[in-house]
Amino acid sequence: MASLTIYRLNTADQLDLFFSHEGKLNLDEVIKEMKKKSAPIDNDGKTINGEGFINTRKNIRNGLPVIESYCTSLVNLGNYFEARLENDQLTTVETQHRYFSKASLIITNESDLILKFDNSTEERSKSRVKSLVEELGFEANALRLDNDLLRKIQQDPIFEWSAVKIDKIDKDGDRTQRVSYEIDLADDKHPSRVDDDYRNHGKMSHIKFQLPYSAKGAPNKVTVKLYNQGNRIVIDEEELCGSSLMDFVVYLMSKLKGIKEEEV
Repeated sequence: MASLTIYRLNTADQLDLFFSHEGKLNLDEVIKEMKKKSAPIDNDGKTINGEGFINTRKNIRNGLPVIESYCTSLVNLGNYFEARLENDQLTTVETQHRYFSKASLIITNESDLILKFDNSTEERSKSRVKSLVEELGFEANALRLDNDLLRKIQQDPIFEWSAVKIDKIDKDGDRTQRVSYEIDLADDKHPSRVDDDYRNHGKMSHIKFQLPYSAKGAPNKVTVKLYNQGNRIVIDEEELCGSSLMDFVVYLMSKLKGIKEEEV
């Protein structure tokens, strides 16, 4: 499962450096700054030895000019005490346990940032990866997957939703605080009694739905899971049947941004 978080980049303090005359992000200038902060690699050409960006390049995704790169970040698991034999004496040495994690990222010429993590271990470094991007001269603000956005998806017949979670339930005579439930998409007459009882009460914090998609080799619909906590997006790469994951990620971002803009 791939986990995504989408951000909007604020570049108000770097207008002359990062923006072209058309008002779009100047990707070439951003790449120059990223290459100044490339992650160091040992002489063996394999071992990552520091934080920074790797394999930074321009591309076109879903018709949009983008930067694609990897970002390495330091993960410190704390200190431990290791037994060592020195001069025939058994001693204990305090050692720091650390490693470098990776994330994939996309920066669009419309000032969007997408961070992708391949597993929950990588995702622990999200805040640090965000900080490394901001050190280029940006401020990154997450696309909020709030109650309003999730409910718009639920109410739009284009998106076939199949599971939700509702928190902070406020219903007269009901002490239920939260509910999670699924519906049977094949049963259009009685999809869910729980949905009937709680749909209009509380704050939605999760939704699972089918996003229509049209790309070579890809299925007609792809399952997407949105979580309010951490503004997380989860997709199963295997559902794409070998079609480009990054193309789909940019497509998904454009759809969510469109829904978000309707709220303004």
